[in-house]
Amino acid sequence: MSSLTILLHPSPFLFTNPSNSKTTIFTLHNRPRILIPQASFSTSPNSPLWTISEIVKAVNGRIIRWGPPGTICTDTRTLEPGQWFLPLVGQNFDAHNFITPELATKGCVGVIGNWVCEDWNNGFVKVEDDTVSSLKSLGFYARNRFTGCLIGLTGSVGKTTTKTMIALALKSVGNVYYSPGNWNNEIGVALSLIGMPRDVGFGVLEMGMSKKGEILELSRMCRPNVRVILNVSAAHLENFANLEEVSMAKGEILREAMPGDVCVLNGDDPLVMSLPVSAGVKKVVFGRKLGCDVRLVSSEIKHGGRSIQVVLEAFNEMVKFVISCPGLHLAINACAAAAVATALGVPLALAGKSLSRFTPVHRRSELEVAENGITIINDVYNASPASTQAAIDLLRNMDCKGKRVAILGDMLELGPMEINFHELMLQSCCDAHFDVIALVGTRFIRAAESIDCAREIKVVCTTDARQMAPKIINFLNSGDVILVKGSCHIGMEVIVDALKSIHFGVPRGPAEDAFFSLVL
Repeated sequence: MSSLTILLHPSPFLFTNPSNSKTTIFTLHNRPRILIPQASFSTSPNSPLWTISEIVKAVNGRIIRWGPPGTICTDTRTLEPGQWFLPLVGQNFDAHNFITPELATKGCVGVIGNWVCEDWNNGFVKVEDDTVSSLKSLGFYARNRFTGCLIGLTGSVGKTTTKTMIALALKSVGNVYYSPGNWNNEIGVALSLIGMPRDVGFGVLEMGMSKKGEILELSRMCRPNVRVILNVSAAHLENFANLEEVSMAKGEILREAMPGDVCVLNGDDPLVMSLPVSAGVKKVVFGRKLGCDVRLVSSEIKHGGRSIQVVLEAFNEMVKFVISCPGLHLAINACAAAAVATALGVPLALAGKSLSRFTPVHRRSELEVAENGITIINDVYNASPASTQAAIDLLRNMDCKGKRVAILGDMLELGPMEINFHELMLQSCCDAHFDVIALVGTRFIRAAESIDCAREIKVVCTTDARQMAPKIINFLNSGDVILVKGSCHIGMEVIVDALKSIHFGVPRGPAEDAFFSLVL
């Protein structure tokens, strides 16, 4: 192996980080159009300006009233002065109803819509198609004018974390933008493209799917220069007969790759490696196996489970670094990010140095120590069997002065085998000999009827997340380490909030009583 010399220079480039966006993007199934209940869509604060001429050209519309250049927003609640408003329309929602004079007082300079109220006097572009299609047209237009390198990634688990790591690894060599949160469906990807600054060297977008054809559509909108498939595992099985069908749907990202593009594939996943790659496309393989272009040589738990040491090898170089976050699963994500970075010319040593600065994405294996002494593993954003098993392993490997407690919410969209998957996760918790296992949802409750945990393990069940906090509080104490994990629609975040509000040994005051009366 060659010796390593790492030369670091201050980067002159802007590194945008919109990952703290409070917007939520839903992917809903079996609908002719996007259903948008209680959803908030917005662009990033660094979005580029759009002229009215560009808007008209992108959506094939016509100008009703002229307006000044501005950024594009799809949520009146987050609209800022100088923005154009594009009202999305779904089955049960029509944001045209928010086009009122009050919107103008918030600084809205124009509207891109199908109809407008009589009192609207600012800029207006009339579109003939539905506004969701217009949003996607704006996304296509934004991609056409982007001259940098676009990285698109998909996979059953780890997309958002790996996307963030890729952006971090590329930061040292260029100006990077990556999509906020998990903006990975047709609306989120379009908004990500619309909001991507024109002068960035790299754009990193994730692509999700729940059925066949969705990844292909997103790929056609993004046209990635680098296409990444992280893994194929049990997720969204409601719409697929087996994992082979899932892999084929994920493989749509590769279908229209052009000569000169790069495909980055997980060499440890046979389903990923079975996918065809077009002639002239460079293939880069990452994983633990010998022969991978970027190989995960080892991953080791450090600091009582609160960080991991990663050793990577590529191009006759080896780099060792520590990520100050819990979870061995982060090592393979870091390997994937290093594969993308090195394929784009970043030295492995520099990529490792950058990845050592990774911090958890909000609500994904996020470690929080509450004032009451409880350590919370906040992993409530979403759940699948693979990600839940990784979280269980994380809890099992973490040093703990008190009890280890797993609070798990139902995993959704798993199809006919859903109860079997819940049984496997519950059995894994029992095998780990956690002190308390708390289960939220009808699927886990059904699974508990078939699994006999050891007598010393306390099992608590509720059908609703809001019922769990007051039910489990008497089993907890300062020094406990508590995992909270579940699919996003189960609403496990209320349990995290409740855990933080506990005051051990102190009678609850009016504020605490009011809080727990809300969650009951």
